[in-house]
Amino acid sequence: MRLSRASLLAFVSQAVPIAGLGLPIVVYLPPFYADEMGLGLAAVGWIFMITRFFDVAIDPVFGLLADRYGTRFGRRKPWIALALPILMLSVWMVFAPAGSVSDSYLLVWLLIMYVGWTFATISILAWSAELATDYDARTRVQGAYQAALMVGLITVLVIPAVFELTGTPALRDKMRGIGWFIVVLLPITFVAALAWVPETKVVERPEAHWRDVVSALVGSRPLRRLLIADLMVGLSSGVSGSLIVFIARDAFALGDRSGVLMLAYFVVGCFAIPFWIWLSRKAEKHTALIWAQVYSLVLLPVFLVAPPGNFWAALVMIALFGLPYASHRFLMKAMMADITDDDQVRTGRMQAGVYFGLLAMTEKIGLALAVGITYPLLQWIGFRTGVQNDAAALHGLVLLFVLLPAVLHVLAALALWRFPLGRAAQRDLRQKIETTA
Repeated sequence: MRLSRASLLAFVSQAVPIAGLGLPIVVYLPPFYADEMGLGLAAVGWIFMITRFFDVAIDPVFGLLADRYGTRFGRRKPWIALALPILMLSVWMVFAPAGSVSDSYLLVWLLIMYVGWTFATISILAWSAELATDYDARTRVQGAYQAALMVGLITVLVIPAVFELTGTPALRDKMRGIGWFIVVLLPITFVAALAWVPETKVVERPEAHWRDVVSALVGSRPLRRLLIADLMVGLSSGVSGSLIVFIARDAFALGDRSGVLMLAYFVVGCFAIPFWIWLSRKAEKHTALIWAQVYSLVLLPVFLVAPPGNFWAALVMIALFGLPYASHRFLMKAMMADITDDDQVRTGRMQAGVYFGLLAMTEKIGLALAVGITYPLLQWIGFRTGVQNDAAALHGLVLLFVLLPAVLHVLAALALWRFPLGRAAQRDLRQKIETTA
């Protein structure tokens, strides 16, 4: 099946409001509730940690549930339709609370929001695997979806800046602005996709027993290698993201200009998506991902000789560092779609939900582990926040920013080396599926 440009645009537009949720949960909402809403650092830290672990746990569970039960309206669309009101209500309650709130208020509404988010994101990704069955067409769909995610991410970075420029720097106003952005776009984009994008009918054998599903997951060598690579790259991104504010402020001596550097990082990553799509067509997806790891390995040592106080040099370095940012986020999803073909040949069922649930889980685990690893290491090397650090602590900060991601990039490249499911193998799998159907 080949999507028209209009259908593809309608499908990927769902990513824009979805992306608007990701960054604020990490960057804006914790300080908003801890400081401006008066809940305190300890309470907010525990609440966000509990809800994040809940989010990680329900991804594969929901994926398995969604794969097993279909309706006459399809297998993916009903869950997206159900997610819409859940997300609209919970996003507004979290981003625009009325008056003072309690700890339980934040905990309950975050949990509800994560349920809606899981319903939507896992269903959309599983749907994307079924919309395109060709090796390179899947890269096109995932690349377009990632570009829409980047648009949403960049917009969420711009909204607070607009409030600051118009003289309303309060975090409550910024959160309300982001909340309006998400709540308005959710029904527009979701309804457009539900109305204009078909859900492909999948021919498969009757429902498999859960033991067959577990056996297929455990026995899949491509799945194991992809999940390891995804965990390594996600952890690397988390390490870089958790340190970038300290690198900009302390190592580069640029004060509070990390927001501009982050914007440049994401903009370059967005514009680089067509390059990674082109490279994956010239070679293969896993080869393009290996080159992305090699590029990061070559660039990282440059940070060791970065001149402090030079904003333009830092801007160029961060922008170049962002070039492979989006590559693994859409290429690994396209590879996971290929792995579902391998699973369908072995089990007779299309189980994209559970596979994309596992992929979402490993990425989130990597991001969650990043802070837990890097912050204790920062303390160990003698780096302190809110004080003037000595040269040894700053050098240790830069070394951590360079060496730990470098090791993770090497491990990711090794996991992807000679990946067993390339273009030719995927086409053979599709022929077997179509012959069986």
